[in-house]
Amino acid sequence: MHVPYRPVLLVLYCLTALLVAASSGSNAEQKAPVTGAAGAAASVDGVHLRLGAENSWPPYSDEQGQGISTDLIKAAFANRGVVLSFQVLPYARVLHDLASGKIDGGFNVSRQATTENKYIFGEVPLLSVKAYWFFMAGTHSNIKSFNDLPDNFRVGVIRDYEYGDDYEIHRHRFNEIRVSQQSQIIRMLKQGRIDAGIMFEREAEFAMRQMQLKSSVFDKRFLNHEGDVYVAFSHKSPRARWMAQELDKGLLMLKETGEYDRMLANKNRD
Repeated sequence: MHVPYRPVLLVLYCLTALLVAASSGSNAEQKAPVTGAAGAAASVDGVHLRLGAENSWPPYSDEQGQGISTDLIKAAFANRGVVLSFQVLPYARVLHDLASGKIDGGFNVSRQATTENKYIFGEVPLLSVKAYWFFMAGTHSNIKSFNDLPDNFRVGVIRDYEYGDDYEIHRHRFNEIRVSQQSQIIRMLKQGRIDAGIMFEREAEFAMRQMQLKSSVFDKRFLNHEGDVYVAFSHKSPRARWMAQELDKGLLMLKETGEYDRMLANKNRD
């Protein structure tokens, strides 16, 4: 007596299975995993990013990868629900790992002609910084601009740092002494092993305090360049452009609420 009902039950079962499959497919599309440089998957909610933190640019990023830049990045991405991990590396290694895709992003990278096509940048800079030419007080008083610098001038720079487009025009004329830490430039300048050093303003002030040197020992002569530094993202990361956009949104939120200025002011007092 139950035979007439079997076709109806079979139809209802098939319709239910189809609805479940369609629902699962829709959810899978909404929660599609994002694959990182190493192939590890993370959902759009709570994406995990690996960033290279420079180990020798205090107060922006020190030997533990901590500093102004790191704090701003953490706060900006926290606003977007992004989880971060940091690999603390020499700056040259940060750039190498960016190019090879071992990390998703790295900082603090200047956006200029030599970097524009190598990495993916957002539109909102992390920081604005100034770099100056430093001389020992009382030396080379006739040098007041790039054009006054003689050929083969010995200049101390940090290995693989970007020093602006104007510097790139003159770079071939100099005898560059490349080191890995700001303190090395200061020591070499004091010892007369270089004629001048290019140092970022706040970084130089920080290093001099750490070395217990008075700023009057050096002459901050003329501006090398003023520019913005960014988090650069790897072309080998399929989510790079999305990351840059999310960081832009997070930084703008910090600025709109006043938190960006408060964080910088607190660091200035440190």
